[in-house]
Formats: sequence, structure tokens, C-alpha cells
Amino acid sequence: MFVREAFWLILARQPSDTELRDQLRNYTPGDERTVVLRFLSSPEFRLVRDGWATGRGIDKAPAVHEEGLGTLGSDERFVRLAYTWLFDRDADEGGLTHYVGELSAGLSRVNLTRRFVLSDEFTRRYQEISPEGGLIPRDVQLCELANPAKWDNPEWMDLLRSLVLPDHKIAMHRKAYEFTQLAFGLSRLGYLRDDVSVVSVGAGHECVLYWLANHVGRVVATDMYEGVWQSEMAQEGDAKVLKRPEDYAPFPYRADRLSFFRMDGRKLDFPDATFDVAYSLSSIEHFGGLDGARDAVDEMARVVRPGGVIAVATEYILSNAPYHEAFLPVQIHTLFDRPGLRLVEPIDERVCDRYHYAAVDLQKNRHQTPHMVVRDGDTVFTSVMAFLTKEMGQ
Repeated sequence: MFVREAFWLILARQPSDTELRDQLRNYTPGDERTVVLRFLSSPEFRLVRDGWATGRGIDKAPAVHEEGLGTLGSDERFVRLAYTWLFDRDADEGGLTHYVGELSAGLSRVNLTRRFVLSDEFTRRYQEISPEGGLIPRDVQLCELANPAKWDNPEWMDLLRSLVLPDHKIAMHRKAYEFTQLAFGLSRLGYLRDDVSVVSVGAGHECVLYWLANHVGRVVATDMYEGVWQSEMAQEGDAKVLKRPEDYAPFPYRADRLSFFRMDGRKLDFPDATFDVAYSLSSIEHFGGLDGARDAVDEMARVVRPGGVIAVATEYILSNAPYHEAFLPVQIHTLFDRPGLRLVEPIDERVCDRYHYAAVDLQKNRHQTPHMVVRDGDTVFTSVMAFLTKEMGQ
């Protein structure tokens, strides 16, 4: 009887014959508190509580639930059981009288259970007995190859959606990853504040520029805004953005905080230590090979204040075949091993070893998704994202 009643009061349902058998196999009189603790710590109870707390309701027929709670005896016995199992204490006389009176006046047992479960007293107890309950392990690596695991991180996904990007796994794309990973990294490093200034190198008119304008104090976008990037490659370098940036905004933004300049990322026209953050997303590989990319990283480091952050995404070769606008792993390490800069953590270069993937052939159809690993001729590559800090005194 105890096991059946605990199922109804805590899990809002009756046990199956198999569940009843399994519970009774390990049950001896006096173990009631242990069984209740196990039920309260279960994912099923958390879903019940969350359903009530959010107003979504629970996946139980109210009439059947009420009928099940009716098997727990008189109103007085029901209230005493609720106090004992949910609050882990005996009912005080005032509370007992009050709640028995409410039940007599027509309050349903389902609603009284809901009230107890959402009460401050139970919330405090629940936090004590299950402080990490419901926290699903999630990937929080910042320096890594483009990582499908991020689509399973709710915090990361909230940022992706705030960028107004497709959120289904089948639509995952390296550019969406880079934009969101930048926002995620700056958030975790504490750089989404109104007193933060940001410069972007090879910025084009990326959506993350407008997003940052809503989250930091100042955003400066720099690019050459010329050549093939004006008419091809999604017109990422369209010079019209210099005069009418609002025409490229994917959502409302704080226009006074975002400005665009025509500027070479290897020679930024800003004084030393001007910004808190400098970043570039899949642009420096087009600056003239490894030497040009290295010049751009050095220039970003120059205009960032000591203690500031440099964030870079670029192309990482997986197939070990050289490519004119992507870097071999050894070159990636050379690129980020710059005087006065330090990676915030080691780069996870084993991401692609953990997944089965199909490389999108850029020569056949570059628009396919998922678009996390790509092929151009004999070379297979993906994105690598790195966050570096500028050491104090530099």
C-alpha cells in the first residue's frame, strides 16, 4: 500500500506491475523515507514539478490523478502523508486544520499537492536533496573545431536563436557555429557589458555585428569592402553597408553603437590598446596566406588593451592536404603562438574524431546542410575557433 500511495502522491500515477514488483523486492518496513527520497530525486518527478511550475501542466489526466489520490484515505491522513513525504516533517496542527478545511470546502487533492510541491518550504528542501537535478551535461569548450555538441547545449542554443539563425540540427552550419560560439565565448569570459568596446576584422555585414551592438557599448566593423566579396560569396563585403548599415540588419539594433569603416585588417587605423575585444570570423585566411593571417592577429593584439580578448575563427585542414586559403594544424599553432598572447584553454582538435560526418563538396553544392565539414578538391577542412587573452604588460 505504501508503494502505491507514494506513486500517486509523488509521481501522479499508479505503478505498473513490474514497477511494483521491483520496488517491493528491495523494500523492508522502515525504508519509507529512502523510497520517497528516490522518487523525489527521479527525472519523472522533476518533469511533474516543472510542468506545474511553468504552467504547462503534467501529462496526467486530472480526473484519474484525483481518483488515485482519493485512495490515500481520509483528508486528514492525506494531508499528514503530504507533510511527511514532501516536507519531511509532521504536520503542525494549524496547517493540518487549515488544509483539511480547504479539502472539505472543495479544494481538490491534485491542487493541494501542486500547492505543496510549489511551496517555498518544498522548494528549499528540493534544492537540498537534489541541487544538481535536471542539469544535463553540456559542452562548454571555447577553443575547438566546429562542434556539433554545441547544438545540445541549451545556453548556446538560446544565443543561436537570439541571432535569428535556424536552430534545427539538420540546419547546422559552420557560420552559425562561428557567430554563436563568439557570443558564447564572450558571455562566458564576461565581455558582454555596456562598458566593452569591440572591433571586428573582415567583418562584412555579419549578423553578429548587429547582435553585439545590443550587448556591448561600442562595435566597430572593418573590412576592405571590395573585390569578389561585393558581388559573390553572399555579397559578404558589400560596400553599400558603409552608407546604409540598417539595410543589412536582421533585427532591430542600437544603431548608435555600431559603425563601419573601410580598413585593411593587417593595418588597422586605431591607436594601441583602443578596444577590449578584437575578433575575426573566417576572414584572415584570405589575407595572404599564413604571413598575412599572422599580421592580422598581431594587429588585433596591438589594438586590444592588456587583459583583453582576441577571438579568431579560420579554416582548419583535416585531410593534411595543403590548400591556398586554409591552414594545416601545425600552421594553426604557429598562427596563435604570438608574443604576449595566450590561449584561454587548449584547442580541442579531436572533435571530428568523435563524429561520423559527410564533407559537403563545395564544388558540387555548397548550400547543403549540415555544413560543418567541407571538401574542396582533395582538401577537407572545417572551422577552428580560438579565444586568446592579451597578457598584462604587453
